[in-house]
Amino acid sequence: MYDIAMCGIAGKITIAEIRPEDIKSMTDKMIRRGPDAEGCKIIQHNGKWIGLGHRRLKIIDLSDNANQPFTLGNLTLVFNGEIYNFQELKQKYFAADNFLTRSDTEVVLKMYQKFGADCVKQFRGMFALAIYDKDKDLLFLAVDQTGKKPLYYHFTGTTFIFASSIDALLAQPEIKTKIDFSTLDDFLTFNYIPSEKSSFRHIYKMPAGHFMIFKGAQGKIEKYWDLDYIPKNNLSLNEAIAQTEAILREAVQLRLVSDVPLGAFLSGGVDSSLIAALMAEQGRIKTFSIGFTQKDFNELDYARKVAEKLNSEHYEFTVTPDAVSILPELIDSYDEPNADPSQIPMYYLCQMTREQVTVTLNGDGGDECFGGYERYQGMLYQSAFRKIPKPLRQMLYSSIRNLPESSAHRSFLRRLKWLCNVSLSSEAESYFQANLSFDDKLKNKLYTTQMPRGSGAQQFIDVFNNAPAKTLIDKMLYTDIKLYLRNDLLVKADRSTMHRSLEGRSPLLDTRLLEFTAGLPDKYKIKNYQLKYLLKKISEKYLPKEIVYRKKQGFGVPLNAWFRGELKQYAADLFKNSVLAESGYFQRQGLIDLLAEHQHGRNHGRRLFTLVILENWLRKYQSYIG
Repeated sequence: MYDIAMCGIAGKITIAEIRPEDIKSMTDKMIRRGPDAEGCKIIQHNGKWIGLGHRRLKIIDLSDNANQPFTLGNLTLVFNGEIYNFQELKQKYFAADNFLTRSDTEVVLKMYQKFGADCVKQFRGMFALAIYDKDKDLLFLAVDQTGKKPLYYHFTGTTFIFASSIDALLAQPEIKTKIDFSTLDDFLTFNYIPSEKSSFRHIYKMPAGHFMIFKGAQGKIEKYWDLDYIPKNNLSLNEAIAQTEAILREAVQLRLVSDVPLGAFLSGGVDSSLIAALMAEQGRIKTFSIGFTQKDFNELDYARKVAEKLNSEHYEFTVTPDAVSILPELIDSYDEPNADPSQIPMYYLCQMTREQVTVTLNGDGGDECFGGYERYQGMLYQSAFRKIPKPLRQMLYSSIRNLPESSAHRSFLRRLKWLCNVSLSSEAESYFQANLSFDDKLKNKLYTTQMPRGSGAQQFIDVFNNAPAKTLIDKMLYTDIKLYLRNDLLVKADRSTMHRSLEGRSPLLDTRLLEFTAGLPDKYKIKNYQLKYLLKKISEKYLPKEIVYRKKQGFGVPLNAWFRGELKQYAADLFKNSVLAESGYFQRQGLIDLLAEHQHGRNHGRRLFTLVILENWLRKYQSYIG
């Protein structure tokens, strides 16, 4: 049996004395990330103080020998996450060594001893870690390749502080900060904050696939991993299917190591269903699904069919529109605003799952890895549409742009207007528009002249234009992995699971799999506008075709109906007494008008949810407005 733990980490370097209670004030803010144990170590060296703290969630037969902070010689580590290939690394490099524990933690320290900062290049897993190297008098910090685990930091003059959560940092009196409203402008743009800045001034996020070396009074951040879509392999379709399936099967098997109960999220879509099917090859599994009373948003029938095919021990929960009652807890679990509506069903899904298991596998990453979003189809349509001479496209758009359209989100006229409009812009601008939540026209109705604008739009376009890719499909996949996946989906997955002290594992985000699929030709990902072509071909072997080829539904929430029904009065009362308006950056009437417009047929459910989340988040951190 092996020792693995999910957790929260924190630390501090300063010239002033550090007491254990200084570190404990941070780790106490992360009890849900690690409810089973805590640890702290204070080091005084070379005229400064170093404090490291840890909270622990036990996953696999954890003994006290593997408690953190973990020290080996003059190295001390705090570590959040898992290295799935640690057994392989242990056998490859340290077969003759004597180990004090059975943990991946000890392997991480030995890898650092042997390879220094380059050790992280060989890790397959999810992690945020910090190592104090006393011999070199430096602090080494790193985050996994796609940013599954969070790490925030703050530095002013003589003090450097880091933690798994912003709330932990705010527990330190040295941090004098205010809310950065420019990042909240980016939040309205995307429904998430896309940059390495956080929603608080002078608090930053460690970027995915990077490490930092903090020495003296300086921190240097370096990239150690990235995807490259330019070199392409020459595999036939059958060869690509076989090799992808083998890598994915290995990725699932690596994530099945657990001595606590383990299960799988099952939406009834192809991604989670395939993961569950590969898990079921090893024995009977537990599966967990969520649904809604509204038929258009309910996938329970599909999940049930998959569960029956796999003979899993299946659990279900149906969400009723009671979001108001859980909003305070949702806000409390996210230290930055996140407006992904699927956090509501995720809340209930994690609650139900944790009653039965401590570890769950999921289908996160399938869309970004294999090309699964409908917006990819839209962008390919507009790419073909660009072949029409531009003057003709301009004439068509001029003739239809002011025509009244149906309130339906997917109406033909609305789609045609979008197609004409985006085809007149660059590919980067078009894809930005496809990801936009609040455009400038809507923002101008909401903002006062005092509201600062963020840099997220330009960052998005820069990521797209500078992607190591030649084709439109690959550029979109790369951009989504760097921005949407990192700052929305993985944040939601980490905060939702950790709030329930539940560990989530994502085989489709395995580093080997990401690197391999980046080298596959476009036609294997999206063929004749069919999304996730290769993954669906693999899935045919394991799942009924009605599951594999059904229309993508996604983890949606009936927000438009909710804000015309159960949430209508709640939103009205919230905007009437708006803290957003009291901040001086938002117009109260703009908020009220948007809700009224929604009642008259224009669908703003997603935008209203964004504003409700932001309003509640701002109330939590109202003392930081300034």
